[in-house]
Amino acid sequence: MGQGSIGMGHWSYLLSKLTSDRPSLSEKLESWLEETDVSPIAIIKNYHFIEASPTALSYFQAQPEHLLNATPYDISPRIQSSGHNSVEYSQELIQKALMGDVIEFDWLHLSQQGKELPTKVSLFPFNLDGHPVVVAQFVAANRRTRARASTDNGFSSLPSQLMSMTLEDSAEAVYITDAKHNIIAVNKAMSRICGYSADQLLHKSIDLIDLRKHTALEEQEYNSALEERGSWQGEVWKQRSDGSEFPAWKSCRKLIADNHTYYVTIFSDISSKKKLEAKLTEQAMYDTLTGLPNRYHLKLLLNQALQEVKDNPAQMGALMFLDLNGFKNINDCFGHATGDKVLQLVSARLEASCIEKAEIARLGGDEFTLVIKGCQDKSEVEAFSQQIMTLFEAPFEIDDQKLYLGTSIGIALFPEHSNQASKLLSLADTAMYSAKKSPQHVLFYNTSMHEEAEKKLTLLSELRHAHSLKQFKLAYQVIVNLECNTVIGAEALLRWQKSDGEVVNATDFVPLLEETGLLISIGPWVLKQACQQVAQWRHEHAPDLKVCVNVSPMQLEHPDFSLHVNQALEISQLPADALVLEITESALLRQPKRVKKTLSHLKALGVSIAIDDFGAGLSSLSKLGSLPIDSLKIDAGFAKRLSEPQGKLLCQAMIQLAQALDISFVVEGIETQQQKEILEKMGKGFGQGYFFGHPKAADSFTSESFIAIDE
Repeated sequence: MGQGSIGMGHWSYLLSKLTSDRPSLSEKLESWLEETDVSPIAIIKNYHFIEASPTALSYFQAQPEHLLNATPYDISPRIQSSGHNSVEYSQELIQKALMGDVIEFDWLHLSQQGKELPTKVSLFPFNLDGHPVVVAQFVAANRRTRARASTDNGFSSLPSQLMSMTLEDSAEAVYITDAKHNIIAVNKAMSRICGYSADQLLHKSIDLIDLRKHTALEEQEYNSALEERGSWQGEVWKQRSDGSEFPAWKSCRKLIADNHTYYVTIFSDISSKKKLEAKLTEQAMYDTLTGLPNRYHLKLLLNQALQEVKDNPAQMGALMFLDLNGFKNINDCFGHATGDKVLQLVSARLEASCIEKAEIARLGGDEFTLVIKGCQDKSEVEAFSQQIMTLFEAPFEIDDQKLYLGTSIGIALFPEHSNQASKLLSLADTAMYSAKKSPQHVLFYNTSMHEEAEKKLTLLSELRHAHSLKQFKLAYQVIVNLECNTVIGAEALLRWQKSDGEVVNATDFVPLLEETGLLISIGPWVLKQACQQVAQWRHEHAPDLKVCVNVSPMQLEHPDFSLHVNQALEISQLPADALVLEITESALLRQPKRVKKTLSHLKALGVSIAIDDFGAGLSSLSKLGSLPIDSLKIDAGFAKRLSEPQGKLLCQAMIQLAQALDISFVVEGIETQQQKEILEKMGKGFGQGYFFGHPKAADSFTSESFIAIDE
């Protein structure tokens, strides 16, 4: 671009083409357009000056052909007074401006003649013909529009011998070449870094140490910078005398003295810096435990896959979101060290199976993703998902332990479901949670899942305020003596009565309370309410009545749980032996040592412990015999099968187990007279179910279970 193209009229025309959605920037643009003597400003695109105002050219004492297409760091010293590298720091600041920030900072520029220009620089983000650009405004740091006057830096008054010694002993390699690029002078650092003596280097071509790893265009830019601006700096590759290669940071300046052209080059070996950068990049991009790409790296891979599908519309891709089933139990039972080994084995199996077909990443915890490219149709993706499922059929062997795991897979297709990486991750995650509830454990995303996820979010939002709005209520279900039909206790069941009057059963919202941690605050409230109500019933109607309260594994593992129980008993004045805490079999498996310690504390208080839904999970008889258990609540599924010979035998076995352990039993889910009669013959115990009564509010329970009987 010639000198004539930077006239005031052309500059104003270009300035008028800039646009911004931000009122403050639009006003700034208007002020520039209205100025008769516009401030020194320039437009930067892709780190290069593409246009500059006449005042900017005057400020830098540069011709248009020297400034345009140059970069801000081409007219800067290598290192700023702040210690920042000019190239890296200026690129970082320009990138921030391109992201929408307005940035102001101090900067040291150099004029075309090499004079220092301390400058206040402001960067403003704009758009030019639909492309993001940055407008840089330059203000002399001395608050005058002219450049700082040249001052003697002291070097001119020093003896030439001292200058020569300084260069000779510099830690950075320095060499000088003539117009034909033959070496005519080198310092000690040059010989040390490259492994050549001075004699071996002098009068040789720089090709002896330079590696031509750049393109023809880069070579042209390098030569143009030296000829037009008189300087160039950047990263290059050099080689030592033994043939080894190393990266270097090179700064070259063209000088003319006594009508002869010289090129002064300074460089330093940046191998250590590059190794550190590579290490930091690896840490930023890869999971340290498995070596797989991490979440950040996954998004890059996914964006790359999306671009490939965009370039090849006949193909499709898929994002699979995997979550391990049963991993939490392994962590709880065997510790995190074993859990880490399992994750490493899982990643190894995934890599061995599909390294050529998919990009694998670990998001964290027990969550993995697979990015599959180049698929022809949905059936191909489905077949691949089944292949992944088979990887979990064999156990994972660690320290002579065989550990069985499953996986749930949610799949989002691209571009069918989305062409945005973040959106695809969200959709695949949603599909995975639905897959956990499905028998096949593999599901493709569909819109109904999104609706279900939104419904869950709404429910969670309402749930967070339910306690403060006093929407939680307790219902009570009667427990009777099978032999004489007398009421011996009541199970307290949590209910949620929403503002519209809808009553939500515990099975529909308690898992959400556990998931969000809200159960830790609601659990103590349930204990207090139940204890106070039963204490009142004991005083007014049934002196020996007991209350059963369900306790989640999360509550049982809480360090203050024993304290919560003790406080509930003290406030209600309920005897400890009237409280039965029901825990599930899974609670015994999660953190067995902590649970056993907590149960011992509760037994010391005098509280009874019952195993709820016994037989529905993986019962550990060895653990059962070693824990302070007072009662078994036999799962309702056994009562339903009492009409079958095998079902009757199984229920009898459960009851005999309780008798052998000398503990009581309660059979849940009794719904018919026939079931009750069969159970009566199996031994003395207790029953609970719709046959005896549905869960009721406290008032209804009082009138039906006590007043009616009293009358």
